[in-house]
Amino acid sequence: MKTKTVKNNTRRPATGSTAGTQSKPLGLTALACLAAFLVILVLYWPALNGRFVFDDMSLPFALPLRDYPLRAWPIALRPALMISYWMNYRLWGAGPYSFHFVNLLIHAVNTVLVGLVLARLLGKAGWTERKARTAAIVGACFFMIHPLQTESVSYVAGRSESLAALFLLLAYVFFLYRRNDAISWKEACVVLVLFAIGVRTKENAVSLAAILLLTDWFWDPEYSVSQIKANWRLYVLMLPGVAWAGVVVWRVLSESSTAGFSVPTFRWYQYAFTEARAIFTYIWMTICPIRQSLDHDYPASRTITEHYAIVYLIVLLALIVTAGVWRRRFPVAAFGFLTFLIWLAPTSSVVPLDDALVERRMYLPLVGLILVGCEAWARLRPSPKIAWSILAAMALFYGRLCYDRNQLWGDPDKLEEAAAAQSVDNPRPLLNITGVLIQQNRCAAATPYLERAERRAPNNYYVNAAWGRVLVCLEQYPAAMDRFERARKLWTTSQIYEWIGLLYGKMGNTEAAGQALQKSVHLSPGSGSAHGSLALWYEKTDQLAAAKREYRYALSIDRSDTWAQMGLLRVGQRSMQSAP
Repeated sequence: MKTKTVKNNTRRPATGSTAGTQSKPLGLTALACLAAFLVILVLYWPALNGRFVFDDMSLPFALPLRDYPLRAWPIALRPALMISYWMNYRLWGAGPYSFHFVNLLIHAVNTVLVGLVLARLLGKAGWTERKARTAAIVGACFFMIHPLQTESVSYVAGRSESLAALFLLLAYVFFLYRRNDAISWKEACVVLVLFAIGVRTKENAVSLAAILLLTDWFWDPEYSVSQIKANWRLYVLMLPGVAWAGVVVWRVLSESSTAGFSVPTFRWYQYAFTEARAIFTYIWMTICPIRQSLDHDYPASRTITEHYAIVYLIVLLALIVTAGVWRRRFPVAAFGFLTFLIWLAPTSSVVPLDDALVERRMYLPLVGLILVGCEAWARLRPSPKIAWSILAAMALFYGRLCYDRNQLWGDPDKLEEAAAAQSVDNPRPLLNITGVLIQQNRCAAATPYLERAERRAPNNYYVNAAWGRVLVCLEQYPAAMDRFERARKLWTTSQIYEWIGLLYGKMGNTEAAGQALQKSVHLSPGSGSAHGSLALWYEKTDQLAAAKREYRYALSIDRSDTWAQMGLLRVGQRSMQSAP
């Protein structure tokens, strides 16, 4: 009886102690998440009011169709992403602030998920719970503040990367934290649904399938397929999904002019040579991100020897072999490096993309390199004082670079100017800054950029069209017409005929102006700009009824077109004045 009493007395404090220790970590976790969000808010604050730029302007929320029902949006293309934009617009309007803020929230959630993934994987490697938790928190913090992440967060179009990562990380967390070694049908379905949504957010999410297989194989004590067999439910369900995802990806690759084997910039083997170098550039930028760019000037390796591509290929293969050979000795680093390559593979292997080096592609692959860093740090074993001093210095360094980068995202003109200043072989940043200078009516300042662009891309449609616009701004009309005609011969577009028509109008050639503007409308009946320019010509030639018709057509395309609204008002006033 006495023994029983003692036993009961010893149980009660233990139970109470467990409840206390459970509530304490929950409270600390909530405070840590709040603190992390405040840090993100501070670092990304300068970019929150940044205007829409580049690809943002071609997304539905920046186009006239934004006021149409969801079914009118390009929902077949990345539907999960488009639905997120649609909800964003319906709830908070077309201003850029809400789009940036939602991106920020996605990044904050992803940071928490990355911490959970790191903690679980380090636990699988045999790290103590305290050590794994500490390393996971530090690793998640670096994921959160690393300046390479800014393009995926501060660029509204970069949501495709961060939102896809959200669903992939959710799927991976659900997979890693399942109740039993063998996944259940219900758990498998949840993972598969999240995986499918990720793929329908961005196609490179298909890499999760390889990550799951690698995880089951790598963390098996004998490196066997026994764990893969144990999770047969998931993989049986995944097979048709992966096949479907493959069809979706192949369709994109076959139809897109910027991704796939029909990309004019690269042949598949040339892209592989180039990406062998780009992978090491990504690694270096992870360590020292001091030359970031919106549009990297990254030269291609057309042959295996150009830019020493063969050396990078040999080193890359050697590292892959080393990761396999030393997987028992350095399990966290080996797994991290392999996952880094798998996450990056859809964009940095043999499938050509228009751009060889893009920072937002590193959003998820960064997690793999963080694992490599965890292993390296554990092997070095610095004293706690030195360790925390180094980590604090690194956090300040990355945090400051992240904040500075977001200041540029808050002022996209400076962002474009910085990209143009670094450009050597890529003319696109030079043309972007030219457009900015034209808008600012600083046309003379655009001349040096266009001269550099023309040296890099002679006989280029965009270069000649940009030259024409600058020369119009400088009132050098004959030279501008010559440039527009060169551009027209290279590529017949509605836009070039519109510019030619407007220039003819400035030169006093009314008949030629009307012919060019009518040709512009004929080539692109859905262009509000073309209809508005033709309306202006009708207005100038006193054809008020036709002008009114064209202005109304332009407004039917874009109800927010203030230029067409003012034109319609002018025509209405003139019609009233001329009425008997």
